[in-house]
Amino acid sequence: MSQFKKLYKSRPIRFMELYAIDQWIIKIYSISSKNELVSNDDLKHAKAKLLKWLSKHKEVPFDSYKCATLLLHEFEGGVYAVINWWVDENMLQHFVYLKAHNDHEFKLYSDNGIVTCVWELAVLWHERNAWVSHILKKHQNPDWEGYYKDVLNENV
Repeated sequence: MSQFKKLYKSRPIRFMELYAIDQWIIKIYSISSKNELVSNDDLKHAKAKLLKWLSKHKEVPFDSYKCATLLLHEFEGGVYAVINWWVDENMLQHFVYLKAHNDHEFKLYSDNGIVTCVWELAVLWHERNAWVSHILKKHQNPDWEGYYKDVLNENV
């Protein structure tokens, strides 16, 4: 069995903003191993890519609610952009992009089988619970405002 390289350390997870673009509403989160928040430059780069990334919703035959979550996760090697959106009532469409420190662009990373890390799972678990509470359990009259206000801010 291999040894782990580093001791687990908590990282700040911070809700940054609700961002609206082309009828989509995106909950944007920051996770960083270095700072309280990811840089504004990385946030701007990711926002510039959102329409391209969100266009992938057309590649699956499921209904989309134009409701997404973007996690920007800064780590030693760069910044991951993890984007998810709800489809077919209760499933997440999931893509991971990476912008290495020396790169200027985010590149698709999830086509190699990677899903998510332990810090990102905390946000996905929170979003899952918010979706169940505000949308699925109130399916005849979903509480969209409640869902968008239900955000995670903690160190995990």
